[in-house]
Amino acid sequence: MLKKTTTFKAKDTSTAMEKVIAELGEDCVILSTKKKNNMIEITASNSPKYKSAVKKRYNKEKFSNIYNLKSGKLKINGEKLKKVEPYNTNGSNFNAAEIKKVIRKETETILDRMDKKLENIYLTDFKNISKNIIFSSFLKLKQIGFSSNVLEKYFEKPDNDDSFQTSKFKFYRKISELIAAPFPERILNSKLIMVTGPSGSGKTTIAAKIASSIVDKSGRNNIVLAELCRNSNTATEDLKSFARLLNIPITNRLQNGDLSDTMILNDNAKIVVDLAGNIEAGNRVIEELENRHGDKNICSILCLQSGSSSEMIETTLNKVKAQRPIIALTKSDECNISPATISHLAMKKGKIGLVSGTKSIVDSLLFTNSDILAKFMKENF
Repeated sequence: MLKKTTTFKAKDTSTAMEKVIAELGEDCVILSTKKKNNMIEITASNSPKYKSAVKKRYNKEKFSNIYNLKSGKLKINGEKLKKVEPYNTNGSNFNAAEIKKVIRKETETILDRMDKKLENIYLTDFKNISKNIIFSSFLKLKQIGFSSNVLEKYFEKPDNDDSFQTSKFKFYRKISELIAAPFPERILNSKLIMVTGPSGSGKTTIAAKIASSIVDKSGRNNIVLAELCRNSNTATEDLKSFARLLNIPITNRLQNGDLSDTMILNDNAKIVVDLAGNIEAGNRVIEELENRHGDKNICSILCLQSGSSSEMIETTLNKVKAQRPIIALTKSDECNISPATISHLAMKKGKIGLVSGTKSIVDSLLFTNSDILAKFMKENF
């Protein structure tokens, strides 16, 4: 190849460089590059004198930098670089525990940033998610509406052969066993059934539905509807209407835990009490009745409206923690029971025993168990 110095012109740099390499070879030296009249001009040479000059300059600078770094004289932006001693795994300056701690901290920081970026990810095409990805089911369940907290705590790594439907139902089964109240039918065998809950949660209707179930099971001769904690001395018109419909007596004379005017003296008698007013007042009444008559004779029912917010569920369950009530999910015809509601109840260890979704009081109360809840989730989520 002829040794020479030449200037090459082209419309862009890549085209000009192709010409340089084609004519002078890959080891040529670029002497200058400029743009003139909308053209790129590159002057290059494969002459030995230019190559040797560049080589000497490079080696000199490289040696100088090495020397200055070793001697502590190398500067970047006016600041000297400190000489760093390498770790000696056998020496006194090697601290494996400290290194692991730093690596762990940095890794956690990176993962935390990734988690925040992925937190609001929304999947639009499940078909393209590999079934071999362990957490594809996790992501799908999160998109259905289950909270990250409940999934992280209760979702188990699926087997390799599990389809999404299989792993999903295993999760539903685990959650349903967690939130299902044991033996909700015991409500009908209790002497005192105390119905409490936030204002507007459907307490009066649930009290009437429970009374209707007792009438169906045991007849109307040993059942009383009652109301407590209301400022008025008379029961509400709604409760009176339900009592007339069921043809059972009603009373509001249970103040201060006084049961002397009721049929509680009869071993077969049952009283369904609508605890109107705030939950705290209802708690005091329940405690007084438990002190007088024993907690084995009393069953506490907490009404929660379907679709309640996480704040409402948490606040309400905290208020009735001592009573360990059976939860009645109400108004499911007006607002669906959502994965978010199930998630909140699971995290707070709430126990569902009743579901209601109509204003009719006859044959309109569902006593749940883990099988019913799992089937409900499978069919609706």
